[in-house]
Amino acid sequence: MNPSQLPSSAPKLRLRFRPAWWALLGTLLLGGAMLALGYWQYGRGQTKQQLLDRHAAAAALVPVPLLADSGKPAVGEVRRVYIDGVYRSDLSVLLDNQSHHRRPGAHAWTPLQLADGSLVVVDRGWLPLDVASVPPAPTGPQRLEGYWRTLPQPGLRLGQAGAACAPGAALAPRVNYPDLAELRCRFGATTRDGLLELAPELPGGFVREWSPAGVDAIPPQRHYGYAAQWWAFAATLVGLFIKLNLKKVPV
Repeated sequence: MNPSQLPSSAPKLRLRFRPAWWALLGTLLLGGAMLALGYWQYGRGQTKQQLLDRHAAAAALVPVPLLADSGKPAVGEVRRVYIDGVYRSDLSVLLDNQSHHRRPGAHAWTPLQLADGSLVVVDRGWLPLDVASVPPAPTGPQRLEGYWRTLPQPGLRLGQAGAACAPGAALAPRVNYPDLAELRCRFGATTRDGLLELAPELPGGFVREWSPAGVDAIPPQRHYGYAAQWWAFAATLVGLFIKLNLKKVPV
């Protein structure tokens, strides 16, 4: 007999892909969640990059006067402004839970009283955690320059807004993301709605490396890295799903 006519002992195989319904559903749900988280992190990175671009653009502009009718800055808006007044060091507070290069500390807030009697809260910069109170600000008339922006907001506010200040009560030297109501309770009803970040080159301040809120903690590049990780997880999940469910079976 011709050897080529001998029956083959090895069966013919073909690939079969028949995953269980629950495996397919789980992969779709989990993979979709990973993709969505990746796109969310990518969007966060783009948003923070836009904030950085706005801040850089404001730094390059000539300061304009902060007028009485300027109003509250819009969320994400940064304006390079100047203003004249006298520091009220007796009203200074420390904005607690503020880190600088992963070092715990606080920001020094001192109101500036304008000629019309209204107050503008000035952020004079970062101080280390062991500082118990805000050092006195320069005395006499001051012309300040800086970045006019909204009051910083926490990621999650616990308790009722403005509850930390009660008229007539002893006030703590440290605050934790006060809203306008609390600031007006502390400083007076004419306190302006906004915050002036003192220009780094001016005296009377501390560590001032200004950037949009949250960018120091998680910069855009880290958000992009998180997005890439989530997308890599989704790709790995799909690869494992295919590998585990693609089998060779006899014809």
